[in-house]
Formats: sequence, structure tokens, C-alpha cells
Amino acid sequence: MMNHDVASLTLALAAAGRAFAPDARALLRRLLGAGVRVGAASLVEQRDTARPEALDEGSR
Repeated sequence: MMNHDVASLTLALAAAGRAFAPDARALLRRLLGAGVRVGAASLVEQRDTARPEALDEGSR
């Protein structure tokens, strides 16, 4: 049989999970979105500084 303290802890953890899951999910999405933006900016910067003459050849 389940101990009363274990049951209370389980219920408390389930309630906390339901309460904070949407906020945690939104925070994770924001962090991932920021990472994508930083990574894309880094790739663009590397492309622009790697071979600037390649951009001129491609536009001809």
C-alpha cells in the first residue's frame, strides 16, 4: 500500500507539472528560437567575411 507522504508528494508534483509545463514549454521555444537566430546570423557573417570576392563573381 502506498504511504500517505508518497501519495501527497506525487500529487504535489503532478499539480506543479501541470501548472508550470506551459511556461516551461514557452521558455524552451523562446530559447530555441533565439539559438536559431544567433546561428543564422553567425552563418551569414561567416559567409560574408569568408570570400567577399565570391559575391562579386556570382552577381555577373
